[in-house]
Amino acid sequence: ALTTLIAIGVHPMTTFMVGHGRMALESLAVLPVINSLVFIFRSIGLAYQEVAIALMGEHEEGYFALRRFAWSLGAAVAIGIGLIAWTPLGVIWFSRVAVLSPELVNFALFPTRILVLIPGLAVLLSFQRAVLVHAKRTMPVTIATVIEVVGIATVLGVGVFVLDAVGAVAAALALLLGRVGANAYLSPILQRRANNRDS
Repeated sequence: ALTTLIAIGVHPMTTFMVGHGRMALESLAVLPVINSLVFIFRSIGLAYQEVAIALMGEHEEGYFALRRFAWSLGAAVAIGIGLIAWTPLGVIWFSRVAVLSPELVNFALFPTRILVLIPGLAVLLSFQRAVLVHAKRTMPVTIATVIEVVGIATVLGVGVFVLDAVGAVAAALALLLGRVGANAYLSPILQRRANNRDS
């Protein structure tokens, strides 16, 4: 519950800071569109947490199979959104599906490219959380969420208020680095569990 409450604060904080950044109107116009596209691919990762918990097994006998599948799924969703962000499909998506103006289409492409890894990292985070929830060790999950939120706030604050970066670009970079921070914190914990399981 605490993890959810902490995570909820990310969106209003991001909107507030982006609104004070350079090219605020353009950034606020494209961010919901970009987030919608990213969410299409990220939602697969969100659903994986429940699947992994259910299939982990009483003694975590499903751990390695679920981990292999998580890596494959993470790569697939990252490649999927990458095909849109880094090919002419991006222009088609933003101009015809999202119906942005030509100026905003070009404006939206760079932040989207920064966020290409987010769906893959979401799958990894879901697997990491599933292992810890299954083991009834939820405190690291909350700590990882705090690290992510603090990372987003720090990077976004520096980008907007110190470096005078374009709001949408600063937000995309902040979201990516915040998620990397959460994944990086949980990775050694899971690695130790995997090593203990092998031994």
